[in-house]
Amino acid sequence: MSDREPMDDVRNTVDPMIFLEKVRRPVLRGLVRDRLDGRLVDVLSATQGCSCALVLAPPGAGKTTLLSQLVERSISPAAWYRAGAEDSDERALARHLGYTLSLALGDSGLADAARSGRIDDLVRRLDADHLGPVRLVIDDLHEIAGSPAEQALEVFLRLRPRTVTVVLGSRRQPGLNTSRLLVSGELAMVDGDDLRFRSWEVEQLFRSVYDAPLSPEAAAALTRRTGGWAAGLQLFHLATAQLSRSERERAVTELSGRSRLIRSYLARNVLDGLSDERRHFLMYTAALGVLTGDLCDALLEAQGSAAVLAELEREQFFTTSSDGGLTYHYHQVLQTHLEVAVSDELGGRVARDLYARSGRLLEQAGRPADAVRAYARAEDWGAVARLLGPDTEVVARDDAVWRLLSRSGAVADDPGLALANARRLARDGQLQAAVDAYRRAAELLDDRGFEHRCATEGRAIAIWLPQSTTATLPPAPTGADPESDLLRQSLELRRMTRDVRDPKCYPGGWRRGLAYVLAGDLPQAELEFATSPAPVPGPGSPAWEPLAAGLAACLPDAIRQPDGALAGRIEAITLAAELDGLPWLGRLGRSLQAMVQVRSGGVWQGEVARDLLARLSSVGDRWSQLLITVGVAVAASRAGAQSVASDAGGRAVQLAGELGAPSLLALIDDSAPLPRIPEERRLAASARIELCCLGGFGLRVDGTEVAWRSLRPKARMLLMLLALHSGRALHREHIIEALWPEASLSSGIRSLQVAVSSIRQCLGLGGVTGDPIRRQGDAYELRLSDASSDVAEFQRLADSARRRSPAEALAVRTRALDLYRGDLLPEVGPAEWVVEERDRLRLLAASTASAAAGDALAVGDPGAGIELSRRSIALDPFHDPAWQLVITAYESVGDLSAAAIARTEHRRVWDDLGLAVGG
Repeated sequence: MSDREPMDDVRNTVDPMIFLEKVRRPVLRGLVRDRLDGRLVDVLSATQGCSCALVLAPPGAGKTTLLSQLVERSISPAAWYRAGAEDSDERALARHLGYTLSLALGDSGLADAARSGRIDDLVRRLDADHLGPVRLVIDDLHEIAGSPAEQALEVFLRLRPRTVTVVLGSRRQPGLNTSRLLVSGELAMVDGDDLRFRSWEVEQLFRSVYDAPLSPEAAAALTRRTGGWAAGLQLFHLATAQLSRSERERAVTELSGRSRLIRSYLARNVLDGLSDERRHFLMYTAALGVLTGDLCDALLEAQGSAAVLAELEREQFFTTSSDGGLTYHYHQVLQTHLEVAVSDELGGRVARDLYARSGRLLEQAGRPADAVRAYARAEDWGAVARLLGPDTEVVARDDAVWRLLSRSGAVADDPGLALANARRLARDGQLQAAVDAYRRAAELLDDRGFEHRCATEGRAIAIWLPQSTTATLPPAPTGADPESDLLRQSLELRRMTRDVRDPKCYPGGWRRGLAYVLAGDLPQAELEFATSPAPVPGPGSPAWEPLAAGLAACLPDAIRQPDGALAGRIEAITLAAELDGLPWLGRLGRSLQAMVQVRSGGVWQGEVARDLLARLSSVGDRWSQLLITVGVAVAASRAGAQSVASDAGGRAVQLAGELGAPSLLALIDDSAPLPRIPEERRLAASARIELCCLGGFGLRVDGTEVAWRSLRPKARMLLMLLALHSGRALHREHIIEALWPEASLSSGIRSLQVAVSSIRQCLGLGGVTGDPIRRQGDAYELRLSDASSDVAEFQRLADSARRRSPAEALAVRTRALDLYRGDLLPEVGPAEWVVEERDRLRLLAASTASAAAGDALAVGDPGAGIELSRRSIALDPFHDPAWQLVITAYESVGDLSAAAIARTEHRRVWDDLGLAVGG
């Protein structure tokens, strides 16, 4: 009988209750890490009596990969069994163990013995003298936790012959008596921290397994951002597999553990199987950041949190403690996922309340740093200022807070804090800074809901920027979410500052009343305010709306004849706005107070008015400047103080022209001598537009990045395609073929038109005036007046250097290489319409660097020659002149060993091509 016959007998008599997939060995995959693999092999092969190992780690930590490698490297025969929820009784367990062991040992008697479904029958057969050692691997042990099958497995472990070494893999601590095995020295353990990839292992993984090398710096950054979590590394690889090395390394800086792929993995493989009670615990306690039993009990108003936290750590559920169970933390990727879930599922207001309660509890527990973060997420700046200490100026509290948080890196790496910072800047009147902050916040989290929130709120602020003209205002959104409602209301108010149409066109309520005020019909405005119900905060009404409506209703009396009662009403609303963290609304109230104050008791207060005008330059918010100036001009005109009215009116006209708000000037009486309103500023003549395509797309107006990332993916691609051919018209069929290849011509044309429209709106909001996308028949062209393009300038400098002396050429070529910050438009990946031009520019950069190296050697600077020739080689390893130059440069400085190494590297490059050097 041949050696294979017993095994064939086993296969030919498969028990119908055996699922072959459960006993099939997985294909060897992943990085073999000697740190883990060798350690377990050594322990299980030692003579100290250790015959069992437990690999205990959360989902995606790499348990199965390690187990499959142990099977592959086992000297003795190895058997594999993957437990499942259906294997809940002793019968199923015994039959599968018997079958897989019989395959490994080639003994059909094991399968026969296990058919009884009793573990003790299987153990007795394993005691047969003719059977040698075997390694049994059982994966997914958590699937049979608490079942009769788990109890039967414990019997098997206790009674089996020690020639059977067992390796267990589980997401949670099994119900087996592992403590007895550990104390007796029979059990070795590997946990989640052991499985965590170290930075050098990440570098090795991407180089030797994924064939997608990373620099040591990028590998270290990726390790930090994923916590060395194996699934996170794999998902990052899948998301960047088609990118070049430079693009991949740039993607590392944008990951921050917040990839949509990673969060989807967590949702499906980690959270979906949890009970509602456990999911509620995780989502709410994530607001604390640092976890203790007492803090969680107080936040949840429940008992037993300490036991839950200990169980989460024991089950390796992305929960760790570094101080023996005094405090716990969730893994960064889980923490981020939970924070997004809090905002998405509970809503912004409830989420802020939750963070505020967390902040109070953390403050009471003597954890001020954690409390600052929680209060900041709650946008409770007064509480944060209190924690910063008594020396903090109240007026500067926000800046002090954000300096503290920025120093800790929290704002730059925490999407929730970044969004809170953007809202703070908006409320403080720093509009351009707020728009930029919203864009940066959206980039921190790969989540459509969060991106939509940032983009919509950012657009609601951007429409108040000076360069926002009526023509560039976006259309009103149709969504029913609070962010869209905010944008709709902002658009109504912004259009009202430009041109008051028939007030009846506005929705009934305080906004229509305000339109009547600006149209000069105060009686109708008063009627509208009196008959319209006051808005109440809720899903359809933002928190600021009731206060804004109250201020608007004060306007008719403030313009006619203010009295003490009106001043009291305005003061109450203003204080409420400031206490509610709405400084911009508070400034509107103070502006209205200015109008009332300068006519206190019906008497003109000239000194008060002049003092207000003198202090205007210290107000950083130009909208507040405009409103205060208009208020003073109205009051002065009504009081007959013509000189003050003229001064205030002149400044109001200037500010209204800069901000594009001529309608506000209608509040000032005709008797006030107003200068002629200037035309809208023409930014195209003075604005400096920079178009960047090398190393990453960018479009800046006067140094401020246009919010092009808010565009939909296809619109972004279209903008980049047009930017690549800036100044040249592209036929629509060429564009459709590049971006919508599967669409019919009619469908592609509609998609193209929608994308062009959204780009125009985006560029208009960013300060690009006129029509930046010209249509010529069936062709489209991106035409930005007086724009500088890094591609065009790089090409021009590279070409112009050819006719210069070495010293001049070196300077010009160095400037050209400074512009070449990386591959052309890396954001679009390997799209056909960019690949050829990308390769051409890369080769041009390589030849430019090589030529510059030659210039450096010619002027006696071998150090620069080495650096430039090395850069040329990095861009194009097959550029022979660069290799010759780097070797020559090393020899010229006497570094013969470096020259020899360069020759070896050069030879290896050509060997890889199967050619001789220079062939």
